[in-house]
Amino acid sequence: MATLGKHQEPAGTLSLTGLSESRRRSYVRGRFYQHMSMLWTYIVLIGVSLFLLAPFLWLLSASLKTVGQYYQTPIQWIPQPVKWSNYLEVFTTYRFAHYIFNSIWLAAFCVATSTFVSALVAYGFARFRFPGRTLWFIIVLATMMIPSQILTLALYMTFKNLGWINTFLPIIVPKLCGDAFSIFLFRQFFMGLSHELDEAARLDGCGSFGIFWRIILPQSKPVLIVVAILTFLASWRDAWGPLIYLSSDSNYTVPLGLLNFTSPVKQVYPQLMAATLIALVVPVVLYALGQRYIDSGVAIAEIK
Repeated sequence: MATLGKHQEPAGTLSLTGLSESRRRSYVRGRFYQHMSMLWTYIVLIGVSLFLLAPFLWLLSASLKTVGQYYQTPIQWIPQPVKWSNYLEVFTTYRFAHYIFNSIWLAAFCVATSTFVSALVAYGFARFRFPGRTLWFIIVLATMMIPSQILTLALYMTFKNLGWINTFLPIIVPKLCGDAFSIFLFRQFFMGLSHELDEAARLDGCGSFGIFWRIILPQSKPVLIVVAILTFLASWRDAWGPLIYLSSDSNYTVPLGLLNFTSPVKQVYPQLMAATLIALVVPVVLYALGQRYIDSGVAIAEIK
């Protein structure tokens, strides 16, 4: 059995024996500069990260302060004493748990309906040929260029005549029509799927909807997850629709619930910071879990 020689270098290392003194010094100097470059890169990245995290660290610090500590200058980053009761007051005094419940079920409903309808519409654009298909798809995409504020007055009068004001219907019903950007993502993904699967399914007696439900959707998990996450986040942070159509405190979502912490007669900014931090937990966790799918959204949009 062969054994390592007494002076044999371990595998994966570069032997400096046999090199001239100048080349050896050049190699050591190059390695030193390489390590120093990496060190400075890490230092810069850590510094930039701390700079970007500073607002969130201030938010955490402010949520644990008293009112007097909140207005104290210079900023006291570590409050003394730490007031953990601010988080308890958020749920006991201001009913923030009810606002979270409203936002969660509303966002979940929007995800279920908008994702399904968008996928169904995109399936028609991607797998069927009909007159004006390209034109109608361009019209769908053109709706993304219309600011929602322009349609607010007309929509408000329509929903008022229907008796839907101060209900969730003005927020829910438009989701039944799908979302233009989601339709675009689904269509691009569906066009990259093989048509041979459709033909094989039709030979087995499967109809158009059966192909969509049994063949297309099971292969579309990446884009389904991307659209679901983006739709949930859009609904969670939406303040415009609830502000226009909801007037009862029992129907408030998280963005509207945060407004209850601002009062001209009582200063509750530490509690407001605590509620804001709680509101950030859901989107941050959701984004962290689905980050790789969200990042792949750009690649999905480029599928031809």
